[in-house]
Amino acid sequence: MKRNGVALCVATLAAAALPSSARAQGFALNEMGSCAIGRGFAVTGAPCRDASAIYWNPAATTQLDGLSVLVGAAAVVVGGQFTSDITGRVDEGDAPTEVPPHAFVNWKWRPNVALGLGVYVPYGLTSQWKLDFPGRFSAQKASLATIYVQPNVAVDVIPGRLSIGGGPIIGHSTVELRQGLDVLTAAPALAAAGITPGTEFGRARLEGDAFAYGVHAGVFARIVPTVTVGVRYLTKLNFKYEDADATFLQTPTGFRIPAPTASNPNNFILADTILDNQFTTGGALVPQKVNTRIAHPAQLQFGVGFSGIQNTTLSFDAAWVQWSAFKELPVEFATAPDRTIIEDYDDIWTFRGGVERRFNMGIAGRAGISFGQTPAPDVTVTPLLPDMDRYTFNLGVGIPLGSRLTLDAAYLRVETEGRRGRIIERTSRTQTAEQLNSGAYTLDANIFALSFKAQL
Repeated sequence: MKRNGVALCVATLAAAALPSSARAQGFALNEMGSCAIGRGFAVTGAPCRDASAIYWNPAATTQLDGLSVLVGAAAVVVGGQFTSDITGRVDEGDAPTEVPPHAFVNWKWRPNVALGLGVYVPYGLTSQWKLDFPGRFSAQKASLATIYVQPNVAVDVIPGRLSIGGGPIIGHSTVELRQGLDVLTAAPALAAAGITPGTEFGRARLEGDAFAYGVHAGVFARIVPTVTVGVRYLTKLNFKYEDADATFLQTPTGFRIPAPTASNPNNFILADTILDNQFTTGGALVPQKVNTRIAHPAQLQFGVGFSGIQNTTLSFDAAWVQWSAFKELPVEFATAPDRTIIEDYDDIWTFRGGVERRFNMGIAGRAGISFGQTPAPDVTVTPLLPDMDRYTFNLGVGIPLGSRLTLDAAYLRVETEGRRGRIIERTSRTQTAEQLNSGAYTLDANIFALSFKAQL
């Protein structure tokens, strides 16, 4: 019970914390600045004229005058479902709406130097299923939220032609995992008593947090008056979730195990009376500590912008994310055996295009489109994150609210083609997708964003 139950239940903390980036996939959140969202995130080489450039290209902040402030938030509504091959049962996702905020300030300190600060959430979202979901023994809820604080300095190396910029990243990440406990996973011997797989006898909840540090840098250049290019690089951040808390709650099975005696051939005992000592002092399923180490992957993004059409900016970006860092995730327990989660993720590319058209009275219309590869192999599509290739379709508008204030609004639709996946754990690399996958996942999202920009 101790080796199988606690190890399996607590181990998925690492997988629940698995981050994503660059609108690449997974728990990625690139919703920093409604202008950038409306243009399909293709703003590395043709940045929006607001302080969100601290995130999209730290070097481009020298293009801003005076004091620029941008604050906003994006409401992220995720939908999805799992359809079982065997039963045909359809389980709908139950993820709550998340509203990650962002705030940036940039000051043109000198004619060739800009100073700034960004606070944003590049990783977040929640994967959540209803309490009777068959895959709840892998994950019923997996939540990740990572906040980055980025001081920034940008310098015009060649005024009007070339600038560089960047700064340190201070990251704080929190994770939460909830999952059901399967009797037969924890105590296989009870199968002889007639208990069937998928019988829940408890629930586990794990919570942890960690700090990590990195660097974000960028280059911005104007090749000719109508063509600009940019590149940004965000280093890998290594998060060590030390002394995460694991707690357990027993749930009654109501299962009666025959235990005939000479005097009472119909005698039975309740399975719950056998299991409840595991939740008390000295048992395996008592509060304990867990450690794991997870790296948010490095990102490299390139972009080009063209402004040769009157009142119009066209842009294209390509982003690479080093997901190959996630081959295995170690998990260390206080009392249970250590365990390693097999992920085997791959590096991926995302491609983005956008357009902005400026009209009378300072109004701007925006549109964009992008395609992102999934880093997850066919054997790692799970309830924690049923990841798959994604297409995004973006619209946005900028409306002046006076001479110094602008409202930017954007809408983003995420579409996928669906993908086969599993609802049980993978314990060996000899296990294949054909052996483990037992159904099909779908995934979609609607994102609504508002940002207020002040130029002071």
